[in-house]
Amino acid sequence: MHDVRLVLRGMWFRRGVSLAVLVIASLVVGAAVTGPLFLRAAGESVLRDTLAQALPIGRTMNDHLAGSVGSNPLPQVVHLSSARLRQVPTLNRLLGSPVESMQVEALAGAPGTTGNPAPLVYRAEFCSHVRIVQGRCAERAGSVIVSASALASQHWHVGQTLMVNGRRVTVAGVYAPLDPTGDYWAGHPYFTAYSGSGVAGDMGGSLDAILAPLATVRAQPGDTAATGAVDRYLDLDKIRLTDLPALKHDLLAYSGSSGLNGNVSDSAMLSVLMEATEVKDKLTVPVLLVEVQLLVLCWLILFLVVANASEARGPEVALAKLRGVPPGRTVAFGLLDTLVLVALAVPIGLVLALAGVTGLAALNLAPGTPVVLTAASGLAALGAGLGAATAAVLAGSRTLRRPVVEQWRRATRRARSRPWAIDVVVGLASIGGLIVLARRGAVGAEPGSTSVLALLAPGLVVLAAALVGSRVLPGLCRAGFGLTRRQGGLGGFLAVRHIGRRPTTLRLALVLSVAFGLVAFATDAWSVARANAHDRAWTEVGAAAVLTVTPPPGKDLADIVDRLDPSGRQATAVSAATEYRGSDQLQLLGVQPERFARIAFWRGDFGPAALPRLTERLTPRVASPVKLAGDRIRVAVFARHVSAARPPVLVADVAQAEGGLAPISLGAVHEGANTLTAELPCPAGGCRLAGVHVDRPAATFYPIGATLELNRVSVRTGTGWRSVPAHLSDGQAWRPTGEGATAATPGTSGLTLTMHAGDADTPTWRITDAPAVLPALAAGPTPADGVRIAGLNGQSLPVRAVAAGPAMPGVGAHGVIVDRTSAQRAVHGFNTVTSETVWLAPSALDTFPRRLEAAGVAILDTSSAAHQTALYERQGPALAILLFLAGAGLGALLAAGGAVLHLHLTGRRRTYELAAMSALGLRRATLFTALYAEQSLLMVFGIGVGAAAGIVGAVLAVPVVPEFADVPAAPPMLYGLHSGPVLVTVAAVVAVLAVVVAASSINLLRTSRFDQLREAPA
Repeated sequence: MHDVRLVLRGMWFRRGVSLAVLVIASLVVGAAVTGPLFLRAAGESVLRDTLAQALPIGRTMNDHLAGSVGSNPLPQVVHLSSARLRQVPTLNRLLGSPVESMQVEALAGAPGTTGNPAPLVYRAEFCSHVRIVQGRCAERAGSVIVSASALASQHWHVGQTLMVNGRRVTVAGVYAPLDPTGDYWAGHPYFTAYSGSGVAGDMGGSLDAILAPLATVRAQPGDTAATGAVDRYLDLDKIRLTDLPALKHDLLAYSGSSGLNGNVSDSAMLSVLMEATEVKDKLTVPVLLVEVQLLVLCWLILFLVVANASEARGPEVALAKLRGVPPGRTVAFGLLDTLVLVALAVPIGLVLALAGVTGLAALNLAPGTPVVLTAASGLAALGAGLGAATAAVLAGSRTLRRPVVEQWRRATRRARSRPWAIDVVVGLASIGGLIVLARRGAVGAEPGSTSVLALLAPGLVVLAAALVGSRVLPGLCRAGFGLTRRQGGLGGFLAVRHIGRRPTTLRLALVLSVAFGLVAFATDAWSVARANAHDRAWTEVGAAAVLTVTPPPGKDLADIVDRLDPSGRQATAVSAATEYRGSDQLQLLGVQPERFARIAFWRGDFGPAALPRLTERLTPRVASPVKLAGDRIRVAVFARHVSAARPPVLVADVAQAEGGLAPISLGAVHEGANTLTAELPCPAGGCRLAGVHVDRPAATFYPIGATLELNRVSVRTGTGWRSVPAHLSDGQAWRPTGEGATAATPGTSGLTLTMHAGDADTPTWRITDAPAVLPALAAGPTPADGVRIAGLNGQSLPVRAVAAGPAMPGVGAHGVIVDRTSAQRAVHGFNTVTSETVWLAPSALDTFPRRLEAAGVAILDTSSAAHQTALYERQGPALAILLFLAGAGLGALLAAGGAVLHLHLTGRRRTYELAAMSALGLRRATLFTALYAEQSLLMVFGIGVGAAAGIVGAVLAVPVVPEFADVPAAPPMLYGLHSGPVLVTVAAVVAVLAVVVAASSINLLRTSRFDQLREAPA
């Protein structure tokens, strides 16, 4: 008990040093516990992100039962679903409240019309998940609400009576869905309306869902097919990693009972959970590799601090030996205080790790990610405590063994050399490890081949460099003996000799080299990973944000965007179509070239020039479009040399907005002058003359020969007939496309079209308001003569690359970018497979979406480059690099603190030396220069060696350190050295330490007094 009291009194007497040892030991324990804590939290984050990014069917359980309106399947499926869920408790606990729905396929239209296909849907609480644009929500029997696009395309109005499967309903209001891709709608295809081409034989159009109360749906004819459904989605706030095994088992059991009693279950939840598990598992190895290196660093720092503290207690241990204290009590006296501090550090370190990982999770992991203490965390804390105790024993044993005379000697003439065996073994192990990693492709490999083992490379390189550096430093100092003797002043003379005399200075150089080597590597790796995550996200999204939208029927999205943003710097309209070729998908983007160049993301290696220069090549000179607006069209034509079994028929090909190409038969052509007229379905405009062709009466085949001269094209409006400029004097504005047609030539009073058509040929001429082969910016290599890709209507479209690069914004590594207007004219406005999007600049993110909605544009989905960047930064490998950076930063802080503590602990002995030299007549300025030069040289050397080794490790390892859970196809990853962040970090540390060293040197000089020479050393 007396020994314990003595130890406690000694700890209080040296409370500053004791506190420093406690802090560092606590941080060592905290670093050990951080690994399992962070690994668990990162796994929870990956699980949340994977589920949140999945399609609704990936986090939703859908049970549905088919029947008829008369059989009322909804109550049955609710009962069957609830009974099945009670058998799977984990799944039942994690699913949210059920959303009931009933759907009837219907034909809806005004009375007296055939109507269009539209699902009639009841969905529980649907009024809370739509925005009422006009009228009110449907709450009474016999009332419905219709989408804004259906209202506009069908010319309906609020209060109108519709016929739905022969039953009368009243339009109570007009809606726009809120978050149509969210969990509430559960991925049901309620909002997938499309327009038909208007051509006989083509697929007709359909309407968005008509939403109605349950009473309205049940009032449909009893034999009408109906489907009752119950949707439940995972509560992401409840699910934990520990739920996954039981949840997977329940999902297998639940899906195994699907189909019983007609109740069918649909969900992709199991595959999403498997994906999350796979991504989470990729975290384990890199986190462990990072944790091992950080623990070694922290252990070295603790060893340094405890060794310095033990040496500072050397005179006290010597005094105990002189007074005859037994060896056992002397050992207890020398080690017990440190062991008590280590024991206290275990719970403190556990709390610090919990707080640190909680803060790291709040800043860098998915929102709401829990940080959970696990058994692994407790074991790590105990293991770290034992490791810290071992370091304390090893560091203190040398002081306990040192003779009394040596303990009281104020300075050793020469540092005891560190055993070479340790350096040789560790150095050979480091070199051997690097060789093994190189053979496995973990270092020095080509970029693109990844290996998590590359995370070991920086630790091995830095450790080897630190050992060599600590061996070289005394030699460098000895080499400077002669130089400092001849020149440089007394300050340098004292500094180099003092570094060579004290072993603790070499340990400090070793620790600083390791710490700042890891910091240099981690800073560069983190900077590279962040830059690549940014570039990948922005390349995939294309711009700061991309809104998937539905414009009002009959309105062109580009016109709306031009009106809302006349400057052309905030937004651009982009039409997208996707073609699937096996497992690959090829993307086509139709863009507004000038706006796109200002808003899309671009990197210098994407193409041979800046994006504005490249997009200029997408718009070659073409004829202006021939716009038609009226109820009739009239064509004056003069025919010569007509040779046909029956008079040929002249047909005008009219492109309708959103309706495709409509052939308008003008009438038979006879020898001589002809004035042909026909109905024109364009009273409000929006039509374009695409060209003409010559046809035969139905079901007849015969050759046709003729020369036609088109003299005039006119349309009739409310004010009468007016002439339309149709390029009839420009032969280059018309292009022959059909068999039997020859090149158009300008005649004396119009355009001359000559044909020599076979029995089944259709001579056709197109106005060249779009190029025959669209110029394109292509991602990836493309043939010089062009390729064919699915256009905006899904049909083949010829394109030719005018510039190519490894990646393009919005299409990645596979796709092309063309002029939107040309692409639309090529398909004559029939955009059946097009996704309409609006790309936004960063300055427009807050306001432009609201302006689009005010203009009647429905926003279906939003993709954010910043959000996607954050997701990539939260993937497993990137999180390991983040942990490396945080741990290395902590290690550097500990090393800097150890250096400051080293100055403090050696200060007591240094004051005797300083007092003696002052008594010999040395000026204070000279002594300050000696102190400052000594400590600065030591720290700058250690930091410099470490930073250089860290940069070497970064060059070797960063290109093959995995940064993503997958291997991105585009853009090319850039692994150049980010010297800026590394230099800034090192410079900041050096500047701070320079101030600390100066303050410490001044303090030592102030505390050194002549009367200390009369004192006995403590």
